[in-house]
Amino acid sequence: MSKLPLVALVGRPNVGKSTLFNRLTRTRDALVDDTPGLTRDRQYGIMKRGDTPFPMVDTGGFEADPGETMVSLIRGQTILAIEEADIIVFVVDGSTGPLTDDYAIASHLRSSGKPVIIAANKSEKKAATASIEFHELGMEPIIPISSAHGLGIGDLLETLEEMTDAMEGFCRQPEEQLLPLEVEQENPEVAREPRFKGPLRLAVVGCPNAGKSSLVNRLVGEERLLASEIAGTTRDSIDVPITDANGETVILVDTAGIRRKSRVSLRVEKFAVIAALKSMERAEVAILVLDAQRGVTDQDKRIGSYALDAGCGLIFAVNKWDTMPPGQQTIRSFQEGLAIHFPRLTHCPVIFLSAKSGKRVEKLLPTARKVRQATQMRVSTSNLNRWLEQAIEKKAPPRAAGRPVKIRYCSQVSSSPPTFVFFCNRPEKMEESYKRYLENQLREAFALDGTPIRIMFKGGENPFAEKAQKKRVRSRIPPKRKA
Repeated sequence: MSKLPLVALVGRPNVGKSTLFNRLTRTRDALVDDTPGLTRDRQYGIMKRGDTPFPMVDTGGFEADPGETMVSLIRGQTILAIEEADIIVFVVDGSTGPLTDDYAIASHLRSSGKPVIIAANKSEKKAATASIEFHELGMEPIIPISSAHGLGIGDLLETLEEMTDAMEGFCRQPEEQLLPLEVEQENPEVAREPRFKGPLRLAVVGCPNAGKSSLVNRLVGEERLLASEIAGTTRDSIDVPITDANGETVILVDTAGIRRKSRVSLRVEKFAVIAALKSMERAEVAILVLDAQRGVTDQDKRIGSYALDAGCGLIFAVNKWDTMPPGQQTIRSFQEGLAIHFPRLTHCPVIFLSAKSGKRVEKLLPTARKVRQATQMRVSTSNLNRWLEQAIEKKAPPRAAGRPVKIRYCSQVSSSPPTFVFFCNRPEKMEESYKRYLENQLREAFALDGTPIRIMFKGGENPFAEKAQKKRVRSRIPPKRKA
């Protein structure tokens, strides 16, 4: 089957590649700032004009003579993008003309044999002369653009379409369409909402240098992301699609390390932290990576609270476990510490693994699928109220000011996360301890481990019973006779 052409944005640092990426994909996925070297990992997206989609990859700045370790790693990621791309958009700075690094990049692109388009960015003030200056690079076509102002973007898109039409083996339509709705009914007592059979979305979060990128690379099976012992290596939130052992697609979202606000000094890092927090809101399950050597920190506890507030499922991945003393006593001691530090998250699965050696990493994806099922679970109203009778019989709500607090009815109003409403006579008097009791009983009865549960108390009579009473009254009124 024909495939879609992959377009790679390549150029030296701070020429506007990420701004152009956001302009073409109509997103804000790539971080944009005047700081050179902001983009480090490959960032993928979809550019679409009419019926013509183009998968696109943004890359870090390519430097001819990388001296630092980080610059060398970024250059390696860019070379990988060039190798897998079908068309290269070579982004240059039209306001400065060709520089030494531009000549080196042009030489590397010529040796790749890939079709190249030169996009002379920042040419809003000298569009007429930009094309002439960059003829020295020995490549055509040259298109003056301004990604910040949108100038010349239409010409760039038309050139991409013409270049794609001239190439063999590519189609103008995407391979896969949206799959139909699917309803799972493994347990007849528990129904799940109809949903798109879309990929599972996992956000990999944690403190800096906990091993998040290394864990994603282990799951992918290649060095897809920059992984270094230098804290703060990852800045963007990067979506990485993979195929699991069952042939199903999973999207891994690697995020920047989340530090305390008082320690976040750079504006760029603040943007990265915000992107990491937003990734949990878009994910179905978050994998909180903990450093086994460092133990649980205060910031780990804050990140766990963020995931709880975002409403996504949560898994604890205790990384670097190969460096810990072997034995069940070590595992038991760490689990007891987790229960102390995360008292509201004791229901979440814990996996002790090593991203470096791959030990127990294979347990992550099956566990994540179980957690996603829990977040999407729907319990029928009849089963829920049968459970409620047993829970109240086992432990009745505490009295308040000498008067009983009675729960009359319960209903699940939504999922992702599961949300339950309890109708009672005095909702303002319901104690927090009894709310936790109901939550624990719900988890035990309906396998809701790993997912947050939202519980609300409302006053008034049972609305469903009131509706049934009106229906009975109407049924006793004799119909009017025809004249």
